[in-house]
Amino acid sequence: MKTPLFPFVYPAYRQLTITLVFTGLCSLPVGQPLAFAQQRATERQAAHLLPPVLAVPVAEANENRFTMPSSVSIINRKTLETQHLDTLGEIAHRQPNMHLTSYTHANPVITIRGLGIHVDESDSTNIPVLMDGVSVPSNFVGQLFDLDQVQILRGPQLLEGPNGLGGLVKMRSRDPGLTAAGDVSLEYGSHKRQRATVSGDVPLAGRTGLRIAIGGEQSDGNTYNRTLDRKDTAGWHSTLAKLKLLHTDDGGGQWRLGLYHMNLRGGNDYFAPEDLSRRHESTATEKGANNTKYTLLSGSYQRQFAGDTRLAVTFGASRSEWNYWLPRSLFKAQAGFDMVTRELSADTRLSGHKEAIDWMVGVFAQQARRDAPYQFDMAPYFTSNTLAKRKGHTLALYGQAGWAFARGWRLAPGLRIQHDRQRLNWRSEQRGYMDSDGDGIPDRSFSMTDSLRNASVTKTVLLPTLTLEYGPDERHFGWVKLSRGYEAPGYNLYATKRERAQYAYLPTLANYIELGYRIRGEGDRWELGATAFSTILHDHQVVGSVNGLTVTNNAARAHSRGFELTGMWRPVPELELNAFAGVVDAKWDDFVLNGVDWAGQRFSTSPRQSYGLGLSWQPHAQWSLGASVVRHGRSTLATNSNFVNKPYTLVDAHVTYTGGRFSIGVYGQNLGNAHYYTRAVSQNALAAGTSRNVGIRVSMNF
Repeated sequence: MKTPLFPFVYPAYRQLTITLVFTGLCSLPVGQPLAFAQQRATERQAAHLLPPVLAVPVAEANENRFTMPSSVSIINRKTLETQHLDTLGEIAHRQPNMHLTSYTHANPVITIRGLGIHVDESDSTNIPVLMDGVSVPSNFVGQLFDLDQVQILRGPQLLEGPNGLGGLVKMRSRDPGLTAAGDVSLEYGSHKRQRATVSGDVPLAGRTGLRIAIGGEQSDGNTYNRTLDRKDTAGWHSTLAKLKLLHTDDGGGQWRLGLYHMNLRGGNDYFAPEDLSRRHESTATEKGANNTKYTLLSGSYQRQFAGDTRLAVTFGASRSEWNYWLPRSLFKAQAGFDMVTRELSADTRLSGHKEAIDWMVGVFAQQARRDAPYQFDMAPYFTSNTLAKRKGHTLALYGQAGWAFARGWRLAPGLRIQHDRQRLNWRSEQRGYMDSDGDGIPDRSFSMTDSLRNASVTKTVLLPTLTLEYGPDERHFGWVKLSRGYEAPGYNLYATKRERAQYAYLPTLANYIELGYRIRGEGDRWELGATAFSTILHDHQVVGSVNGLTVTNNAARAHSRGFELTGMWRPVPELELNAFAGVVDAKWDDFVLNGVDWAGQRFSTSPRQSYGLGLSWQPHAQWSLGASVVRHGRSTLATNSNFVNKPYTLVDAHVTYTGGRFSIGVYGQNLGNAHYYTRAVSQNALAAGTSRNVGIRVSMNF
């Protein structure tokens, strides 16, 4: 029998929660007027309650987004909370030209314009994900917690620390406040989902503050196991915690130190034949295991010197662990892995400007280690055990010089010099019985052991970029960008034979062009934006499934072309309408694998079109309402691209009432209960997307 989350069942968890609440309440001045709480509520209401289409945290961030020469989406804290966007997958599902594939609820792999699909199989990263500037694998992130903003950049990102060929996701956690304050939030939703979070700002000195946040969640999941007569075999329970320190020194520099931890433990009953998966049912005889956790340490220093010279330093480390074990009945075998990833990184950049010239230089270093075992045990008939230990180093120098050569015009050439080295130690054990006489009955035992030590591949590349910007006034901004994209070489971590393991696949190089324009009305009453792009990929890295075996290879040539359109209109201050449309054509042009010509085949998990409409309405100072409709086109699934995902529509809505220190909100996701799939291991093993989800959230600030 499962014990509910309310009241909390973990003694240490309960003690820390009570202590934090008590500390926050006691830290407020005695007799504090109600105006303080009303002011905080007013500030929250003043932040625009936008759908994720064009969501921005504050006016300053909106201005930065408007003049950013890149296709970008910025989702603010208010949108994350009210729309119940608790994973990267839920965010990606509601953005133009973004999609996801996922084994489970908490391990989504996001794609941007068709790129990024292979992050969970290969040892290179196409779309880096950063938490306060520190890298963490996207499919290890799990549930989002205490974030202030999520920024999604599309296209090659050469002037950031980590290099992303497909794009970059930057998550920024909430900073500590210098005034004692706190928040408690309780939530209950479909499938017995229960969530509790407690956070507080504790001033330590006049210029130093500490933020403490903890949370817990549990859910039965949305799978009904007919064999076991249980509804919790795809459920999970998780704990989340965060400490963040902010200090401003005598020189005006800001120091930030953060410690984050997420631990999610759950079942793995997601795959089933199509007729069962569509109904979110399973006949597995066990629930399997899907456990994800990470610990991340981040630090940063920012300071502005005389002459408007700015220094920004970011450093940190993370350790991630993923225990993934399928139910034995799925393949009549014990199949899964216990993967561990460790990353260290540091990024330093210096920038400034004088008259018509601006400049920026930076250096980035990263070390990443991954232990990637895999076991497929069908003893005594067949057993496969592989272990790949990969260690990678990246060092990059990057910079840009900008010249405002005429009124409203800026030309900015840039360059990134990157050096990568990957090293692999690999071991494989294959044993079982084989059919020696062709009668269909295994009758002869076999055993093979192979290994590879200190295989290595290195690559140094020069990646130029050139941007031309046009901004005649604050209402217009346009740009043209040319870039050379790159994805580092690497190895097939799940090879079962030495001849496949010892040869590194080639780096991917890309020629990229992007044209964009934004225009807005007076007082930000309306805004229109359009971005067109073309990416020509050479030696495109491909990870797919061929006869049940994972294969890493290179396609000689591929492309990703399309556009994104966005729009916003405020007919009255209380009402905002948003819309977006995305079209992408992502295909292989020259790719032959095992004698099969894949030219003209669309990338997996890459719908040709996606479009959406959204509105937010605040009819009264205490009431806010929102709704959105997002349509995704036809696509094929990873890793088995023979299965087609039909077009589907997601309908979301939410209503929030705020009164004094309290607020209560009701939300709904996929209200039309659209049926879709997020992963296909085979025609008989599909993972269904999340069904209709409704819930209520109650919060109090103090």
